[in-house]
Amino acid sequence: MSVTSIFLILISGLGVLHGFLISLYFLIANKGLAVSNRLLSFLFLVLSFRIGKSIILKFADHIHLELIFIGLASLLLIGPIFYFYSKSLLNKSFTLKWNSLLHFIPFLPALLFATLVNPTLIKQTPTWVFVAMFCLYYGHYFFYLCQVFLYLRRAKQSQGSTVTIEWLNIMLYALAAIWLVYVLNLVEEKVPYLIGPILYSVIVYTGTFLAIKRGYINQITHQKYTSTPVSEEETNRIFLKLKKLLEEDQVYKDVNSNLSMLSQQLNISTQKLSMVINVKFKANFNSIINDYRIKHSCTLFKDREFQNYTIAFIAFESGFASVSSFNTAFKKVTGQTPSGYRKMLNQTNSTSIQPIPVEVNGNVD
Repeated sequence: MSVTSIFLILISGLGVLHGFLISLYFLIANKGLAVSNRLLSFLFLVLSFRIGKSIILKFADHIHLELIFIGLASLLLIGPIFYFYSKSLLNKSFTLKWNSLLHFIPFLPALLFATLVNPTLIKQTPTWVFVAMFCLYYGHYFFYLCQVFLYLRRAKQSQGSTVTIEWLNIMLYALAAIWLVYVLNLVEEKVPYLIGPILYSVIVYTGTFLAIKRGYINQITHQKYTSTPVSEEETNRIFLKLKKLLEEDQVYKDVNSNLSMLSQQLNISTQKLSMVINVKFKANFNSIINDYRIKHSCTLFKDREFQNYTIAFIAFESGFASVSSFNTAFKKVTGQTPSGYRKMLNQTNSTSIQPIPVEVNGNVD
């Protein structure tokens, strides 16, 4: 074996070992974020196994087909685990339920196939079947990355940029990079297969460095489990200031308005503001902002001066970033589409106008 091969094995192998150690650490961690820690542990465990399989496949003289296909089947675990890990960090009331297991069902037939595979079966199975399998495995992985991306975007719109969202974005880009390298290897032979393990090593060490340097894990734990005591007097004071921003200053009309922006204007933490909103409004920030925007849009629809303005104008004037988001939010709150609501108002106005009696030659006609 050449010096280069030994060097590559060392780099990629250390990354896999580091991943296993991280998995073990979060598995036995006993302070806060219990569900999140377990999910992160399983994620690193599956990733390390998947990458470790790649190293063995590259340098071993012989490898069992079962191990190859079990490694491929593990791709069907990465997406759902990362999806639930993200939800566990961003949703304080998140719990894993039995129906959560439905997301892992595709892994079972893939694992069964991996245990039954043999050289004879490989020869008898048409090539298109394996192409379809690879598309399914990597497509499944990519689908969950997209779900997390959309979930994070919605969270950022409602909460602003937080430490948790920054950490999850780093993980999202890292998993997307690993996915891209393996897909390119499948479709383009010029991309070396070993790039995947080496990239994983770079990612796992860089991620660990950032987590320590920026304190992501500790801050996330602190954010989620450290209660912020807010007295009733302070809660009422913050609530009155918030209502002034919403009702008098109409901050909801700013399309960029978010929890972070309002907390800065009120000179309090986002956690404290979120707590006050939950206590006083019995809803989250995003719901409250949308309710105010919809209420304002209804006022504009009823105003005769705005009868000839487009729905898009009403949407933007009310603080929505797009017509589609306006339509969705409007129907959720009112049960009608904006166009349907405007049509109803026009019909109501036309039927409410009664003919005025006209006096003609002393008689009323």
